[in-house]
Order: sequence, then structure tokens, then C-alpha cells
Amino acid sequence: MSNFDYNDRSEMDSMGDELYSVPVKAGKRIYYFDVKATRGGDYYVTITESRKKQMRDGSFTIDKHKIHLYKEDFQKFGEGFKEAVDYVKRERPELFNPDGSAIGSNNSSGDGMGSSVSEDDFFKGL
Repeated sequence: MSNFDYNDRSEMDSMGDELYSVPVKAGKRIYYFDVKATRGGDYYVTITESRKKQMRDGSFTIDKHKIHLYKEDFQKFGEGFKEAVDYVKRERPELFNPDGSAIGSNNSSGDGMGSSVSEDDFFKGL
């Protein structure tokens, strides 16, 4: 009961045609990077953080937060994100392993959806 259903996307945003989706399991959260197209043929990306929360009565709910990232902002978003991550790594290097992964994080979930992509690979093409 503690696993998310990667295939249950019924509550996901219906705005735009979804062309491509990359789910990234990160501990108790899943981040979805969805490429969508507008009616005019422009592409944009939605980034959704999804996490399962247990309610006081024992039931579960899915808490989601979403941002829409438009193609004209891809590069600036990537630069800002990289700058923020670099700051944390510079200021608190003791929080990271030599490979760049966070100490104490479980990046090797074994499901093929862990964060095994390097930071450099993540930012290629932005």
C-alpha cells in the first residue's frame, strides 16, 4: 500500500496533448516530467510532484503540486535550477557523495526509475 501506481494518471492535468512522460521516483515522492503540446503545436513541460499522504483516519490521499514550464523559459529555468543546486553543493558538501548523490538518499530503488541520471545529463539540451 506504500507504492504509487505509476499507471494511474487519471487525475493528471488534461490540458494539452501529452507526448512524452518521465516519472522519477525519489523516496516517497514521484516527479513527473510531462511534455505536452498546445493546440497551436507549441511544446511545454509540466512538472508534477506527487506524494502519498496518510490521513488521520488511516486513509490515503495523493498530494500534488504542478508547474507549467514553457519553451521560452527552458534555458533560464535550467540555469536557475543548476545555480541553486550548485550553491547547496558548495555550501554543504558534506551532504553529498563523491558521485553527486545526496548522502542518506535512496537513489537506487531498483525499479529503473531512480535518479541515476547525472546532473550534467539532466541539463543537456536546456
